[in-house]
Amino acid sequence: MRKVTSIAVLFLLAAFSVAILMPAGGLQAAETVAVIEQMSGSVTIDRNGEKRTAAEGQAIEAQDTVATAPGGAVGMRFTDGALIALGPETTFRIQEYSYDKVKDEGAFKGRLSRGTLSARSGRIAKRGTDRMLVETPSTILGVRGTRFMVKVDE
Repeated sequence: MRKVTSIAVLFLLAAFSVAILMPAGGLQAAETVAVIEQMSGSVTIDRNGEKRTAAEGQAIEAQDTVATAPGGAVGMRFTDGALIALGPETTFRIQEYSYDKVKDEGAFKGRLSRGTLSARSGRIAKRGTDRMLVETPSTILGVRGTRFMVKVDE
């Protein structure tokens, strides 16, 4: 009986050690890159192929696709201070996002597939025109410390 207990304890310790030493990946929670500050109408978030209804205060992660229905709108604040608002019938994907507050550097790449987007850039864009990019089906915008609006017709 003591031998079985010792083996079980050793197994649990080994499993715990592997979990602690394992590189960050599947076990780590995804990083919040923005928060929904305001919204109206129907707004959804597609995360890893799973659509969910959005709510004020909800976290947005890199790789999320935010979509608004007819009559829907959403305003998001990113961790670098950028503000992005999406109008009705809009689809916007956050392709890449990283921001290191201590070093004051990062990168933002998003894709507006349809609809309207208005933005006030944050700290990332102030570091250079190649730091914040917004793609559309026909162009790529390099943003540097400004406000802008983009509309993509279907």
